[in-house]
Order: sequence, then C-alpha cells, then structure tokens
Amino acid sequence: MHHVLSAQQFSKSELLLILKQAEEMEKVLAQGGTDIAHNKILATFFYEPSTRTRLSFETAMLRLGGKVISTPNALAVSSVTKGETVEDTARILSGFADIIAMRSKEVGYAERAAKVSSVPILNAGDGPGEHPTQSLLDLFTIKKYFNLEKPLQLVFVGDMKYGRTVHSLETILRHFPNIALTFIAPSSLEIPLKHFHPEKGDQKMTQLTDEILEQSDVIYDTRVQEERFEDRNEYLKLRDAFIFDEKKVARMKKNAILMHPLPRVNEIASAVDGLPQAKYFEQARNGVPVRMALIARALKLIET
Repeated sequence: MHHVLSAQQFSKSELLLILKQAEEMEKVLAQGGTDIAHNKILATFFYEPSTRTRLSFETAMLRLGGKVISTPNALAVSSVTKGETVEDTARILSGFADIIAMRSKEVGYAERAAKVSSVPILNAGDGPGEHPTQSLLDLFTIKKYFNLEKPLQLVFVGDMKYGRTVHSLETILRHFPNIALTFIAPSSLEIPLKHFHPEKGDQKMTQLTDEILEQSDVIYDTRVQEERFEDRNEYLKLRDAFIFDEKKVARMKKNAILMHPLPRVNEIASAVDGLPQAKYFEQARNGVPVRMALIARALKLIET
C-alpha cells in the first residue's frame, strides 16, 4: 500500500519521478483537471487547524475528478472528543473513503493509522515531527529555479526545533549532496541532532548575517510556532528573532528565492511580497500538482 508517512521513505529515483509527475499534473491543471479518480473518495481528517494543506489536498482530489469528505477540526467536532483512538478513527474512515489525509498534533499518528487502515494514509503533518508532502512541494519549488545536481547554498531560518517542514525537507535534500545546508535559529530552537550532520558540511548559526543573505541561493524561513510553547513568555522572547524586511531581502541575490511554508505572522513583512525573490505564495500553489501526483500514485492511477 502506498502510504506517505515520512520523507525518509523516498529514494532519489522516486523523488525524481514524483517531480516529473507533478510537472505533468501542472499541465493537467492548465486544462482544468482530469477524471482519473472519478469514483474515488478522499477523507481529510485534521486534528490541527490548516488552510493550505487541507484545502490543497481537497483541491487536488477534486482536480483529479474525485470526491472529498472532510473533518477540518477533529479535536472539537469528531469522536476524538469522546476519547476515540487514532486507530479506531482510521478503521472507520478507511471504510468510508479510498484514501485518507491526516494531520495530528502528536508525532506518529499517521504511522499508527497506517498500521490498521485498509486504504492509503497520507501524513499531512504530525506535530513537531514531519510534513513529508510539504517537503515534496518545497523540492518541486526549488527545482523550478535551480538544478538540484549543481552546487546550491540553502539556508533554513527560524524554528528548527519544532519545524516539521524543515525536518522533512532536510531529509529529502540529503539525496542531493551538492546542496549545502545551514541552520539558523535561536539556541533554544536549534536543529535537533538527528537532522544536523556536520560531517556532511552542515553549519549551525544563531545570527542571520549579511554574508548569509548575500551568498544564499535559497532561504527557507519558518514561523516561531506559538502553539508548540508551554510558556508563552518564552515564545514572545523568540518570535521576533528574525524579521525579513525589504532591506534584508534587497541584500539577497537577484536570482535567489525566499521560501516559507506559511502561515507567516510577522517574520516576513508584507512589503517583501512584491520582490522577485519572494516565492512563498507560488510555493503554496505548488502543493496542488504535487498532491495530485501523490494521491494518484497512492491510488495506483499512475506509475509508482
């Protein structure tokens, strides 16, 4: 069964095939979609709030000609409020739908669901753990502007500790050894050791310097996530650690790109949106063709 649970599950050849299939899905989108999934149903079950991920999954299924059933706020409106386990939820949903996209607040929920589900599970983010489908659309975005096989300076900025998008993207980027990684975060939010490999040339810093701004090809900014903090005062001390304004972005190369998984709070000024380096809204839109490809692969509607 073609679950998508972790960025670790993909080989380089699979990644390249998914990127190719996403490009093909972009062409399908330009024609208004397809009907290859006309008799299939996607269930989106989200324990945490979401805009881009849930709606792009649902849009992807609709553009494939399928149908959608959705629980966007499961912690408030589903049987989870009565104490239902993720395993029982997965058993029930797999009797209603052909494929399930699930987001949870806790690490490992998608994997637990996959063990009992009779249909594919797509991990749409599990707490501070991983966000594998986001990492694939991130890779798709980078590939649009750069050759993944050539030297590339990629810098992650912000919350490295709880940033599941960082954890997943770092993992798949290891298949492209010419991409050099730098992680910039306050010391209390630094990258976990399992995602930091100095033997591969990784660097870790606490300050975003002018030199970094001027030399980077890709800057991947992230939000300091208030919902992950038990002490709000600690969050307030860290949330403004790195602010991208017009002055900072003007120091970046003209062909460099600034990415962000969104939502942003105040870490990127709205004045940056019109600058050529700003690619985060395009990045979000790329979620639709990538998730179309992943759904079609999971349902065995295209090559896997």
